[in-house]
Amino acid sequence: MLRQQARAVGAALVAVAISLSLGTATSSAAKAPASFYGVVPQTNLDSSDFDRMGEGKVGTLRTILNWSAIDPTSAAGDDDWSSFDPIVLEAADNGIDVLPFIYGTPTWVAKDLDNQKCSGSKCVYFAPKSSAGIDAFKTFVGEVVERYGPDGEFWTLHPEVPKDPIEIYQILNEQNSETFFAPKPSTKLYAKLLAAAADAIKSRDPSAQVVLGGMAELAGSHKAIIGSKYLADLYKVSGVKDSFDGVAPHPYGGTIGRVADQIELYRKVMKHAGDSGADMYVTEIGAGSANGGSSLNRGTDGQASLLTDIYKYFLKHRNGFNVQTVDWFSWMDSTTSICDWCKTSGLLKKNGKAKPSYKAFTKLTGGSAG
Repeated sequence: MLRQQARAVGAALVAVAISLSLGTATSSAAKAPASFYGVVPQTNLDSSDFDRMGEGKVGTLRTILNWSAIDPTSAAGDDDWSSFDPIVLEAADNGIDVLPFIYGTPTWVAKDLDNQKCSGSKCVYFAPKSSAGIDAFKTFVGEVVERYGPDGEFWTLHPEVPKDPIEIYQILNEQNSETFFAPKPSTKLYAKLLAAAADAIKSRDPSAQVVLGGMAELAGSHKAIIGSKYLADLYKVSGVKDSFDGVAPHPYGGTIGRVADQIELYRKVMKHAGDSGADMYVTEIGAGSANGGSSLNRGTDGQASLLTDIYKYFLKHRNGFNVQTVDWFSWMDSTTSICDWCKTSGLLKKNGKAKPSYKAFTKLTGGSAG
C-alpha cells in the first residue's frame, strides 16, 4: 500500500456531540500546525494577497494547477509554467504551503486523443479516458513533481525564496459531478486516473501524499452522484486504496450540525472500507455573507460564527479523524462565481476590506486581521 504508515484510530466512531465540539479547544487541538488553516481563492491573486495571507497566518493555499493552461499542445517540451510559478514563488516567500488540485484537460487530449465532443474551453471538463489520454495525464503529473517537488527545478531557479516543495497533490476536483467530470462521473475511470497519477508522483517523491479530488454531497442534483455514495463505490474498485493517502470531503452546510452529519457519512464509508486510518483533507468548506436565498447565505455575522464553529469542530476531531487541513472557500468575494452564495463567500470583500469572518479566521490562526 502506498500510504506512508497506518495511523492508529482511537475509540470507535460515535454520534457527534455538537455541544462538546464547539467548546474550548483541547490541548491537542491547540497544537494544530499552520497548514491546518487554509483558504481557496475564487479570484486572481496578486502580491498584496499573498502578503496579507502571510500576515494572517494562512497556512495552506489550495488552488487549481491547470493542465490545459500549462500544456496547451501535444508538442514535447512546450510546458508554460508562467501561470503557476508566481503562485509557488509568492506562497514560499510568505510561508504558505501550496496544495494544488491538478485539473483541466487540454483540448488536444480531449478531442484528438479521446474523440470527445467538446470545443475550446469546454474540453477542460472532460476527463481523459483513452490509454493515450491517461498516459498524457500521467506524463504531465510527473512533470509537475519534477518542477515543484523536493528535487524540483523550480527551487534551483529560485534560490532567493525559502524552499517549500509541494508535498501534497490532489487529483481532480468534485469528480462525483458531471460539472467537473464530463460527460458523466465514473469511479472506474477515476480510479485509472488516480493510479496513473499516484505512480507518477510516488516514483519521483515516495514521501508525497496523494489526495482524492474533493467530493461534495450534492444531494438532489441530477448531475451528480452523492459524494459519500461515490466514495463507497470508489472503494469497490479493486486495489484503489493503494493509489491514495487522503480523502477530501467538501461538507458544505449552513449549520455546524449539517457539516457534522456529512463528515459522519464519510467516516462511516471509510470505516466500512477498512480505511478509517486514511487522512482527511477538507479542501473546501464555506458560506456566504449575503442574506436570504440559499441556506448557505448566513449574513455577515452568521458567516463569521459558522466559520468559528467549523474550525472548532475540526480542531476537536483533528486527531480522531486525521484532519490535515480545513480550507475556507473563499479568500475574497467575486462579482461572478460558480454559484450565487459563492459570490460573498470570501473572508474579504471585493475591495479588500476584512469581514468579521476574516477577523474570526485570524483569531484562530493568531495572525493579523488588518
